[in-house]
Amino acid sequence: MQQPHDSALPALPAGEVGREGLVSHRSGELPPIGVVILAAEKDMSGLDACVRGVLAHSLNPVVLVQIVAQRLPPRPRDDVDARVTWFDERHCTTGSRNVRRYLQDLGRDPSTASWYFQQLAKLQCFDVLPAGTPEHVLVVDADFVFLRDMAFVDGRGRSVLPYGYPLSWRLNTREHRLPEHHTALEAAGRLIPGWLPVDAYSGMQHHIVFDRAILGELVQRAQDVHGMPFWQAFLRTADPRKWTGASEYVLYRHFAARFFPERVRHRHVDAVDVIQAEGPGGFVLPEVVAAARDSGLHAVGCHRFLHYAERLATMDYIPVGLRRAVGAEPVPLRLRLDGGLLTMERAVPPLTLV
Repeated sequence: MQQPHDSALPALPAGEVGREGLVSHRSGELPPIGVVILAAEKDMSGLDACVRGVLAHSLNPVVLVQIVAQRLPPRPRDDVDARVTWFDERHCTTGSRNVRRYLQDLGRDPSTASWYFQQLAKLQCFDVLPAGTPEHVLVVDADFVFLRDMAFVDGRGRSVLPYGYPLSWRLNTREHRLPEHHTALEAAGRLIPGWLPVDAYSGMQHHIVFDRAILGELVQRAQDVHGMPFWQAFLRTADPRKWTGASEYVLYRHFAARFFPERVRHRHVDAVDVIQAEGPGGFVLPEVVAAARDSGLHAVGCHRFLHYAERLATMDYIPVGLRRAVGAEPVPLRLRLDGGLLTMERAVPPLTLV
């Protein structure tokens, strides 16, 4: 794997945004944004917390919040924000049925269709947003909640992207490096010739800010190279041997940083994510939010994964020894990012995040 350039991108700790011209506290100086949240059935219990977190803590004016799901959970009449709309995911440009059918035609496991559908829905979000949507859209996973005021586009119109998890999970250090192999890096390189990572961070942290011009160029390059619709090229270049054979966040962050460096900036977001298998029991998102109430965290997430043990086993960004340890007993895990420092512990009740 080719190493990134020596001129590393400067980290922007969340506590320093005021000195960097990011904060105007809803004065109208920051550009407006749209928000897209993809919600599966398993996300419905925490969806309201996700929406409230965005509306309460975005320093950029939020024009609309579009929830992409098969249904919108009922809310009290006196608790409805007109900016929150529902889009039926079955009307997406590339529906999950199309993804499943195409994977079958390629001779691949169709059980990953839902995973790839949500990635493609994010990457094609501008196709289903109404006319007049701002040029920047914050995409947020439905099981992730912002807890502190944050700007997502600065006063110069630059998207503020998370560094996210390191591309190789080295615990208890801020010194990270590119792995020898990484499924998402290799898939992105197949999709777009000339695509290379710019540093050792993935951009995966359950949210991203899409710039319409950057995303449009990414999609167009892939279509021109492969001579087919973007979604088909994305699936064809994903690794068929892995459950997570590609990553939309890895693809976009490094594409934007390499080809449009003047339109983006980067920061660490201090957060805790609880990951666990889908099924009864375990932790729920409101519980994790409550546990972080007196912490200095900027966000928290609570995630349930289908085929949890299988996915852990195929995550090649986790070193082999660590992968074997967590895969041998796939219990709920608490992952914490603190300025690029990654720590991991078992998540046990009562959950404490101070």
